[in-house]
Amino acid sequence: MEKSKNIKIVPKKKPDISDWTNCKSTAQMLEKARVDQVDTAFDRAAGMKPCPIGAKSACCKHCAMGPCRLNSRDPYAKEGVCGATVDTIQSRNFARMVATGTAAHSSHGMNMLNLLKGVVSGEIKDYKIKDNQKLLDVAESLDIKTEGREVNDIAADLCTEMEKVFHLTEGEIPFVKRVPQKTLDAWRKLDIVPRGAMLEVMELLQRTHAGMDQDYLNLTKQISRTALVDGWGGSMVATEISDILFGTPSPVHGEVDMGCLKEDEVNIIIQGHEPYLLESMVEAVNNPELIGLAKKAGANGLNLVGMCCSGLEMLSRHGIPHAGNFMSTEAVMVTGAVDAMGVDVQCIQQGLVKVGKCYGTKLFTTNPSCRIEGAEHIEFDEHEP
Repeated sequence: MEKSKNIKIVPKKKPDISDWTNCKSTAQMLEKARVDQVDTAFDRAAGMKPCPIGAKSACCKHCAMGPCRLNSRDPYAKEGVCGATVDTIQSRNFARMVATGTAAHSSHGMNMLNLLKGVVSGEIKDYKIKDNQKLLDVAESLDIKTEGREVNDIAADLCTEMEKVFHLTEGEIPFVKRVPQKTLDAWRKLDIVPRGAMLEVMELLQRTHAGMDQDYLNLTKQISRTALVDGWGGSMVATEISDILFGTPSPVHGEVDMGCLKEDEVNIIIQGHEPYLLESMVEAVNNPELIGLAKKAGANGLNLVGMCCSGLEMLSRHGIPHAGNFMSTEAVMVTGAVDAMGVDVQCIQQGLVKVGKCYGTKLFTTNPSCRIEGAEHIEFDEHEP
């Protein structure tokens, strides 16, 4: 008993922030957050000891007979209840990651396609085709005739062709016409040239169901096919239509990092994936009426700043300042200078709600596919932006 009184409790050493990031501004804000006793993703990661079995993807919860855990140090020593080997379990887990990633990019591509269709039909009036040459280039790359035709007619045919990226059930998606022949020959030999994204994602997911594909090599083939319809399908559709509607980016002078926030203006950050939200915000922050309201409240104006994916698009198209990437989104709130952050889809951390409340930043979600508990939801309508 006497000995126990002499035991010293040594406080756990806090991780060195320089080990977390080499971005000086992010590190500075993480230091401030530590002083303010506000947790960020970096703190949560430091306090979250990864499950060694999960880290090796050696666990399966795909059916009600489990969950099953294999020994990560000796993964072939036993099998799941159904007899699934570690190869089957790991390939199924990876397949589901690929399927959800492809679904996310395909959804983004489809949203952009629907926007272009609305512009072409006249249903959407606040956006228009800004880069006619890019439209012609993309159409010609897909063997759509352009000579002597109206822009709207070409765009309508392009929309019809791009629909195949998502709905094609037989054959090859249109953009394989761009694949170098030697590469395409290899894909065909391996039987991994993708069909439509909806079919490939559905096929991949159903193969991961209990009692389905249990040959990791065969499953990997479908994983490859699904991954290709991401890059050569939905992602490519989104990129090309963004350029057609909003202009192909060219080198610009821009400002990056958190220093682009202004002490005497209302700082508004837009983060996400859908470029039309930020495009509309560019017009909004230049609205004299809104600028007047900001000045009436004591600010000198409105400062629009981008972050993450769509933020980079706006930097390259309009020179809109870019404050940082996915891992900087909480840190930028710690400045206390961000008045509002609007987000749409992808790369949005739920932790933003708590951090925003600590520093007076209002967080707005704008897309029905990505709502966050505790954030205010104002749905963005491209028909009436």
